[in-house]
Amino acid sequence: MSAGDPNKDPSERLITMNANNTIELEANSLSSLDNTEHNRNNSNCGKWTLVGKKDCQGQTKWGFVRVYCKKWSCPCCGPVKAAKLRKAIISNAEEKKMNRLMTLTLNPKICSADESVEHIKLCWNKLRTYLKRKFGKSVSFITILEFHKSGYAHMHILVDKYIEQKWLSETWQALGGGKIVDIKYVDIHRIAHYLSKYLTKQTFLKNYGKNRRYTTSRNMSLFKKKVAETVWQSWRVLKERIDLLLRLAGLDSYAIQSDYDKNIRYFEIDFDLIKEFPRLEDSLLL
Repeated sequence: MSAGDPNKDPSERLITMNANNTIELEANSLSSLDNTEHNRNNSNCGKWTLVGKKDCQGQTKWGFVRVYCKKWSCPCCGPVKAAKLRKAIISNAEEKKMNRLMTLTLNPKICSADESVEHIKLCWNKLRTYLKRKFGKSVSFITILEFHKSGYAHMHILVDKYIEQKWLSETWQALGGGKIVDIKYVDIHRIAHYLSKYLTKQTFLKNYGKNRRYTTSRNMSLFKKKVAETVWQSWRVLKERIDLLLRLAGLDSYAIQSDYDKNIRYFEIDFDLIKEFPRLEDSLLL
């Protein structure tokens, strides 16, 4: 679909033709060139563009991809990472039938808030050993680290085994944990709805410092590797924003895509047409 396709949904049409028949971004769309909060808070996100060649039905094309910083602290990348993580946790929980949700807390008299993350991780590692002895094999799990308003860490843990509340409470306290211990059965058919109140974007976007937001057992992988449908060649990184490169490509660019924040994230151009745009050709250093 061309840049000026009148049939495209206006809410998705991020570029238009001006009086000089050149491409420009719509005024109400956010671009990586705009002086917005996205770039003030994380100036490196979107500064570079990944460019590669691909063969498609006998035709060679240039593909331009926005390079994201992929940091949790980034207002653009953080919410996307949180949404993907939440979806992956729910998907794996349903697939592995992990229908028991534990909540483990700490006794504030044992450690300080600053020490709580390391302490709860140590206690959890010990509990995993006890669980392995109890069931004769390792338990599949997904842990989610959270913090109380007091700053103390606690854990929500999905497991695939029935664990007695009394045994869990007594063992957890003996290992150095707190008195408040909970384990609930989660209906596997309603697990997505039930976990939604725990797996919010706000939970994952909090400042965790160097601590991991989640961990899994070794027999699990939340994110499956995708098999690429298109074979790309000659990848290179340009220290140019994709918005600028799109303007240089003009009306001959197509397959334009944007992210949820209305930043241009991808576009294509025919290989032979690149020579018609000297500035764009210079950027590629052909």
